Amino acid sequence: MTTSRRTPWVEVLLAALPAALHALFFLGRLHPDELFQSLEIALNRTYGFGVVPWEWQVPANAATATQPWGIRNWSVPLLFSGVFRLGDALGISSVMGRRVLAEVPQFALHAAMLAAVWRLAARRVGPELARACLWLVALYGPLVWFGGRTMSESFSVAFLVWGLERLDAEDETPGQWLLGGALLGFAQVTRYGSAAAILPAMAWLLVSRRFKTFAWAAAGGLVIAFGLGLLDQLTWGEWFHSLIHYVRYNVTSGAAAASFGAQPWWTYFLRLLVAPFAVVGLLWWRGPGRPWLFIASAVGYFAIVSATAHKEDRFVYPTLVLLTVAGAPLFVAWAAQSWAGARRVVALGVAAAGVAFFVFPSPFDVQRKEQFQLVAKASVGATGLVIMNEGMWGSPGFFYLGQNLPWCPCDFPQEGCFQMAARDARFNRGLYWSNGNDDARDQSSELAFTQAGFRLVERRGAASYFER
Repeated sequence: MTTSRRTPWVEVLLAALPAALHALFFLGRLHPDELFQSLEIALNRTYGFGVVPWEWQVPANAATATQPWGIRNWSVPLLFSGVFRLGDALGISSVMGRRVLAEVPQFALHAAMLAAVWRLAARRVGPELARACLWLVALYGPLVWFGGRTMSESFSVAFLVWGLERLDAEDETPGQWLLGGALLGFAQVTRYGSAAAILPAMAWLLVSRRFKTFAWAAAGGLVIAFGLGLLDQLTWGEWFHSLIHYVRYNVTSGAAAASFGAQPWWTYFLRLLVAPFAVVGLLWWRGPGRPWLFIASAVGYFAIVSATAHKEDRFVYPTLVLLTVAGAPLFVAWAAQSWAGARRVVALGVAAAGVAFFVFPSPFDVQRKEQFQLVAKASVGATGLVIMNEGMWGSPGFFYLGQNLPWCPCDFPQEGCFQMAARDARFNRGLYWSNGNDDARDQSSELAFTQAGFRLVERRGAASYFER
């Protein structure tokens, strides 16, 4: 039994496995950024091939361009590029080999975040109940889905939780507060939108009169900020180029809302119900120990993103996790106070909702699992690939092909992409993605593959895989 406050690292590593295994076995993606803003751009940086999204492109008139460009920094792609080169040195160059290597730093970061969850809970409810908190958070539906993914939200939230936990510890040394500030700096570097969570947390330190903690945290953050500025200078040729252009695109110009749409301020409120530990723990527990730093960060972030015109479901993920981490110790303490009668039924129901909620359809669900799985399978022996009923940003890109092969996405057999692939013998792999609601289209598309000399090898979910 856990009786000390020493971090149980073996258990923490085991708790970090579900998210990593989910990402590796199911593949798919939560959003195109999971592929195109990390793995694909790292592939291009390393080998010279791979899709380069507009965020990474330098316009011909870069010196005089009025539109924002280069709105991402190179920290994550350079990390993965180093991982790919290490894999080459070790003889690991297959698609899944590279994907496993890319998961190693992600797994380490996820484990560090869960260790922070355990420490936070141990301070508030004791080491024994901290174990329950660790597993409730580790198996929380959204965290399992996001935790092993190469998404900016995944990296940033892990740094946020870890950094806030260090700043929450009032009895720690200034060095730990310095570390906490640096970790918040990394949260900002990996996702600029996380400033909306960091600023409320820093403000709370001032409100709660923890001036020394604030000063040391600010110092740690400034060190990372200097590193970001230097990175931008070395890669984009201008200090803080990516941050400046990101703010221009997403905040001051309104370009993001104009390009991707706007939604009303109340859009995210129902999403809060997806954090059952927070709902029960923060609302019903009357004892001491609320981690106000986490709550201030979560609520402040939620208010800011709700006020921002452009909205996506993934943007609310930081609030869900921060509230879950804050509420889990309180929920466990509430349940342990009287483990009998109606309270036991409610507690078991809430726990089940937290760890099993995402078994059901959800806007946070992982998409195109079967498609990515079959493209990874097709990478063995492939000399060319055509994907029908799929656009560029829904495709698995070059990464899941693993090599510089001709490939193209199209919607219908009569499009030039498919017609070219039908005549070009290099295209020996094909994949069709069904919308599931148009049998006539499915049949005509599969017939087009057959008439082009492809044979159906496997159906997996909505995906059909062809070879010739």
